[in-house]
Amino acid sequence: MMNKSKRYVKLNARTRAEVIYEDEHLIAVNKPAGILTVPISGMKSANLKYCLDEYLSSRNKYALTVHRIDRYTSGVVLFAKNLKARNRLIEQFRNHEPARIYLALVRGVPDPPERELVHYLKRVKEGFRNVVVPEGDPEGTRARMLFRVVEQYRGTSLLEIALDTGLKNQIRVQLAEVGHPTVGDRHYAVLEQEEKLINRQALHASRLEFHHPLTGVIVGLSATMPKDMKRLIVYYKKAGRTN
Repeated sequence: MMNKSKRYVKLNARTRAEVIYEDEHLIAVNKPAGILTVPISGMKSANLKYCLDEYLSSRNKYALTVHRIDRYTSGVVLFAKNLKARNRLIEQFRNHEPARIYLALVRGVPDPPERELVHYLKRVKEGFRNVVVPEGDPEGTRARMLFRVVEQYRGTSLLEIALDTGLKNQIRVQLAEVGHPTVGDRHYAVLEQEEKLINRQALHASRLEFHHPLTGVIVGLSATMPKDMKRLIVYYKKAGRTN
């Protein structure tokens, strides 16, 4: 049963997003997987920005994009309500200041269990994806993140990831590149076509921490992991835990 004390944004006939923070200048929600963060030209699919515009319309406000997460990734997404707040937040993201923490279930057991990953990614039209290119490639952009293993199971691991840069599909590309693709990520790991327990990549934007653009106070936001990822983790725990 839905908690009536919480606030939700209607996304479509069956789906809502929980509002996890809102004040005069900002609004943040826990985006469900399968919903676009922002509209894409030529696509009529529901998107979070449009739904937030509807939600805020009675107050003569609208949602201004600050950052985004992939369509089939769940978790914290932050929007601004005015240009001053948006511009200051974008500057923070440009300088890689916010703490962006993700949880991912991946194949294999990374060794060492804590690691920094740095790659150079290039956007390609074929498949609308990023690919890893050598350092020095003029079309490559530096991508950096850090991860640590939270739990190990038989054949899979739960990772906590601190995202530094924020390129398209970055976490998924980098993890696949080092041999630990995200469970369910059919786009970057062909063998994940065989994963029947989840119909998307097992990736969740768990926490976001930043300085409030008007007050300077540190704001920390957390998004509850969705049921599909919880079920998946329970399944792999039962399959065998290695620590």
